Amino acid sequence: MQPLFDGPGSLREPSERLAFLLTALFALPAALAIGYVLHESIGASQVALFIVIAMVYVTLARGRLLGSSVRVHQRQYPRVFTIVKGACAALEIPMPLIFVREDNYVPVVALGFGVPYALVLSSHWIELFADDELAFMIGRELGHIAAGHTRFHSLLSVNGNENPLISLIFGAWLRRCALTCDKVGLLCCGSVDAAVRAMGIGAFHEFGRRVDYEAFAEQHSEVQADSVLRWGEWLSSEPYATRRIASLRRFIATQNYASAERWFLRERSEEPPALPAPGQVHVTRADCAGWWRRFAAWSIDAVVVSAIITSFGGSVVGRQADSGGVSISRGDVSVDEPGMAPIRIRGKTLGARTAQTPSPQPMDEATVGPLTLGRREVSLDVGNAKIPLSFDGIASFIGGAIGRLGFFFWFPVYLAALVVIAGQTFGMLIAGLRVVTTDFRKPSTVRTIGRYLIAGFMFWLIVPLSFIWRRILLHDRWTKTRLVKVESMVARITGTS
Repeated sequence: MQPLFDGPGSLREPSERLAFLLTALFALPAALAIGYVLHESIGASQVALFIVIAMVYVTLARGRLLGSSVRVHQRQYPRVFTIVKGACAALEIPMPLIFVREDNYVPVVALGFGVPYALVLSSHWIELFADDELAFMIGRELGHIAAGHTRFHSLLSVNGNENPLISLIFGAWLRRCALTCDKVGLLCCGSVDAAVRAMGIGAFHEFGRRVDYEAFAEQHSEVQADSVLRWGEWLSSEPYATRRIASLRRFIATQNYASAERWFLRERSEEPPALPAPGQVHVTRADCAGWWRRFAAWSIDAVVVSAIITSFGGSVVGRQADSGGVSISRGDVSVDEPGMAPIRIRGKTLGARTAQTPSPQPMDEATVGPLTLGRREVSLDVGNAKIPLSFDGIASFIGGAIGRLGFFFWFPVYLAALVVIAGQTFGMLIAGLRVVTTDFRKPSTVRTIGRYLIAGFMFWLIVPLSFIWRRILLHDRWTKTRLVKVESMVARITGTS
C-alpha cells in the first residue's frame, strides 16, 4: 500500500500533525479561557464527562442507525454501494457499514471508533449529487477513515455537525483535516469541476446548480486581501469553500497529485480488503500492545477518571473517616466552646459532636458470632464497625467503603464499563488499542467484568510481572482476552500491511 498519508508524497496538509499536537496540548487551557470569558464553568471534570458521554453516545448510535436508517448493500441502493466499494478497493481500506438517513444539515459523514466504521448519507442530498459529485463526497469521508481522523471527529461531533465552541478550540486541526481529505475526494472523482460542484451542492443544496463557480472562486482573492475577513474562518470546522477550491487547484498541478493518481488508478483487485468474520482470526502475541503503549493508555484514563471523581465532589486518594466529629450543614455556624465567646457565622453551620459515653448494652440484645440480635434490628460486626442489616445500613457501609477506596474503585469500574459498551476506553482510543478475545471477538460482559476484577485485586502481582510478560498480562491470560493494536492487526488480517 502506498503511504498516502506518510512520507514525501503524503497527501496530508503540511501542518496537520503539528496542529493536532498543539490542539491536544492547549485544548483544556483554551476551554478554561473561553469558559471564563463566557462566565461558564468549563474545567477538566466537564471535559472528562464530555469524553465519556460522547464515547457511549457514538457507540449506541450504531444501534440507532440499524433501527431507524436504511442499510445500503448490493440490493439496496446499488449506485451508492458501487461508488463506496470502488473507492475502498482503491484506498485499500475495509468497507464501512453504509446507511441512509434523513438529515438536513450533513450530506455525508463517517462515524465510529474502529472497523467497521459507519458511512452515513443524507436522503435530503443523495439524489442531488451526480455520480462524480457523490464520489467526491464519499471519497473525502473515506479519506478521514484512512487518515485516522474519524475516531477523533466522532468524539468532537457525534452527529457530524460541529458546534462553534468545538470549532473554536479544535478548528485549526479540523480545517487541515478537511483540506487533506479534499485531496482524497479529488482522487475518487477525478475532476476539480466535479469536486467544486459537490462542494456547492453540499453547501447550497439545489441552488448549487445555479452558481457560477468561476466567479465564486474569485471571491478567494478578496478574502485573502483582508486579514479581518480571514478571522471568520476560525469559527468554523471547515475552511472557506473558496480556500478549498484554491487548494484543490494548486494540488492538481503538483507532482504529488500525478503520483497519487497513478497509484489510485493502478491495476488492482476490484474488491476492497475483507475483514474475516469474528471467530475466524487468532490474535498473535505480536498483535498485542506492549508495555509502553499500555502505560500511555492507562495514564490518559487515570487523568479522565480523576477529573470525573473530583467533578462529583469525591476524593481521588480516598476519603478517611472524620475523626474530629465535625459536620457541615446549611444555616448558621454556631460554635460554643468552653473558655470562648460564642461564634456565629451566617450561611453554614459547623457543629462539633461531643464525645458520648458508651451506653451499656441492653439486656434484650444477644450476640451470635459476628451478629448482634436486637429487638429492632440485626447488625453485623465488621472490625470496629457495626453494620445494621437493612437496606440503608448496607448502602451506607458500601458508600463509605467506596469513598475510602476512591480512585482504586472507580478506575476499574470505568475501564470495565467503557470496554463493555465501546470495546475500548478513551486512553485506548488515543493509543489505538482495543480489548478483544483471543479469536478477535468483542468480549462478553461477564468476561470483561472478570478481566477488571482480576486486574483490580491482583494489580500488585500484575504490575511486576508486566516487566516480564509485556504483551500478554496475567488478567489477559486468565480471561482469554487481549489488548490489541487495532490498525496493525487489521492491516495484517486484511493483507494491506
